[in-house]
Amino acid sequence: KVRLFFTSQTDSLIDSYITDRQLPNSPDDCTPLFDALLQEIIDIETTASVDQRQGIVKDIDTLFRVSNGPVIFTEIKYNDDHDTGKFADINRKFIKTWAGLIVRLGITNPDDLIPIIYYFNPTKRYGPIHTPSRNIYRGQQLFDQFLQTKYSDVDKYLTDISDDPEILQIFDDM
Repeated sequence: KVRLFFTSQTDSLIDSYITDRQLPNSPDDCTPLFDALLQEIIDIETTASVDQRQGIVKDIDTLFRVSNGPVIFTEIKYNDDHDTGKFADINRKFIKTWAGLIVRLGITNPDDLIPIIYYFNPTKRYGPIHTPSRNIYRGQQLFDQFLQTKYSDVDKYLTDISDDPEILQIFDDM
């Protein structure tokens, strides 16, 4: 967990975006709206003073730099199986964490910090109403594009752990 900072204006902007995307008249393709949101967050935060920012504690699942390229920020979930309220909250947290990271890392161009929601399981349940498809990775996609580790190796390791009686007992005892 890390303490991140952004303005109340950014906080309200993100909340409005999430709410507006759930309205019936909201356009199907969220890409232009999402891109405009990220740019507006950068515009707000690059002109804000330290005194205008509020702190919030967030967890960062993964943050890495592509060699000679952008920083990749991922929110990792195992399955795309959340109810619609939880789904909106995941996207809200994801965008707010991105906003705090741009301040923390001094990012002034949205292409320098790529936000990705990653579902380990490749099954798709919901369409991209908050975050564009290009920013949602599933299954081996993240591994193939950015990592040297094979998805199949990690999948096997997690399967082995989930079938281990000792591990199951630990969770039962919680």
